[in-house]
Amino acid sequence: MVDVVLYLEGERYFTYRILRGVKNRFGSTNEIGMFEMEGEGMTEIINPSEILISEKEENPAGSVIVSTMEGTRPLLVELQALTTQTLFGFPRRTANGIDFNRLTLLMAVIEKRAGIALSNQDSYLNVVGGIRINEPSADLGIILSVCSSYKNKPIMQDTVVIR
Repeated sequence: MVDVVLYLEGERYFTYRILRGVKNRFGSTNEIGMFEMEGEGMTEIINPSEILISEKEENPAGSVIVSTMEGTRPLLVELQALTTQTLFGFPRRTANGIDFNRLTLLMAVIEKRAGIALSNQDSYLNVVGGIRINEPSADLGIILSVCSSYKNKPIMQDTVVIR
């Protein structure tokens, strides 16, 4: 019988990998390790939040830092959104690092509750570093980044969104 399965996850074009352990018996581990592929092999990343937040001198609209959990490890992750008026009748939606259906649901909430018309906007959302976010704690950050891009107003650079 297998007690634990280890998954090495990561995006193809990123050098970062997450080692996730999933237990089959006696409860879950909910632990992860982050590694970076280098010339001499995989090396541990001591502070993942440091590499998941892009270093930038300017603060573009649509960029926000969210706090999320990977296993039992809290991470600060950057979300980047871009909205632009569509040239076609049906707007395009793209999500990298979050569930596509979640993005469309949150955009419907923005339209209904905030009165921002996104039905004529192509919308793109990216989680920096190739990380996948599955927990709802990032929803507020997703909403703020999409609204920031739509309004073309940057969110203050020292802001961390926590729900």
